[in-house]
Amino acid sequence: MKNITLFALLLAGMSASAQDTTYFNINFKATTPDKASFFRIKTKTDSGWLVKDYFRSGKPQMTGLFKDDSLTVANGHFAWYDEKGLHRRCILADGKKEGTETYYYPNGHVKATGNNKAGEMDGEWLGFYTSGKPSGKANYANGKQLSASFFQEDGTRDKSITQFMLEAEYPGGPNQLLKFLNKTVKYPDAAFKSKIEGTVIVTFKVSKDGIPMDFKVTTSVEKSLDAEALNALRQMPEWKPGVLGGIPTDTYKSQPIVFRLDGKK
Repeated sequence: MKNITLFALLLAGMSASAQDTTYFNINFKATTPDKASFFRIKTKTDSGWLVKDYFRSGKPQMTGLFKDDSLTVANGHFAWYDEKGLHRRCILADGKKEGTETYYYPNGHVKATGNNKAGEMDGEWLGFYTSGKPSGKANYANGKQLSASFFQEDGTRDKSITQFMLEAEYPGGPNQLLKFLNKTVKYPDAAFKSKIEGTVIVTFKVSKDGIPMDFKVTTSVEKSLDAEALNALRQMPEWKPGVLGGIPTDTYKSQPIVFRLDGKK
């Protein structure tokens, strides 16, 4: 109730500039204030359009600068936050990452930092444990890892890690995930007979151990379709976990499940 009250007060305080405020659902699709999970304040400055996104609680979610009113060309310093605080900063030039990019732990310590050039990782990148001790270092050119060294927290070499940064991946990659979904997702009889179609979107976490968990429907269509989407995704095997700074890390995914009466998913 405290967060809802704070959100209402913030909205009331911004009523004078409502034309610059937009409200979003959990998937960052525009919605009405009463259904919003996030809200955005857009302000014209001499350098462009300054955008500040907030969680419903009023805590910051993102800040950044865009060249244009439609917010299609990111150009300036950007920062992203979760409910625990700052977790990433970078510079964007005409929509491409340029210069220093830094990831943070919840305690504010640097998790990984390095340079980008024309949208790709370039030069030396460094990774750290929460203690501040080095976890790895890698050299990149045009987004490709050329060399890397990784370390245990006690300083000894860790030869079990080979990549400085990796996205969490379903075993075998996206094509295998699609095959799994085509095989696993079944059209609920009641929804089929009632000719109910739509796309259910489910978010979930892939833990640092590769276990998919914390499934949540963020775009609902109908009760039986929502339940089927959850049921199918909960049957997924372990993933290859994400890696940042040479350290396996929790990552978050969003998966659409499409129900069409022609049988395509």
